[in-house]
Amino acid sequence: MTSPAIELTRSLEHVTPGRALDLACGRGRHAIWLRDKGWQVTAVDQVIAPMEGITCVQADLEQEGFAIEPQAWDLIVVWLYWQSSLLPAIAKGIIPGGIVALAGKMEGRFATSLANYREAFQGWHELSTGEDHHNAHFIARRTQPPQAANPNS
Repeated sequence: MTSPAIELTRSLEHVTPGRALDLACGRGRHAIWLRDKGWQVTAVDQVIAPMEGITCVQADLEQEGFAIEPQAWDLIVVWLYWQSSLLPAIAKGIIPGGIVALAGKMEGRFATSLANYREAFQGWHELSTGEDHHNAHFIARRTQPPQAANPNS
């Protein structure tokens, strides 16, 4: 199995584990790494093999076969898969302070760019971003909502 992406592991190495969703997970390289770091992982793909300690869901994302729960996830990973129609649901699915880890190829059917990610996640705090001739990646934290003023102070 291929090792998890270094951009992802460096950015998440010291993040407190929580609920993680790995969309278009493939063979599960990121889902397994997250599980081993203590995350509660749900992995989704059109074809998926069972992975111990991971909730595996077979679903066709292009046919809207999986609904992302709003404000339910500490982390959503979508690595080397691009489907622009998923981005609003991904943004809504992250809890305040949660993280998205996204990457896509720069050419082919699922081609994207760093600019596409930045447009979809405006105002998010970027943890790691990059683009080369082959791939673009975007790892960012959803900003916390402003704290309400304490009426008793």
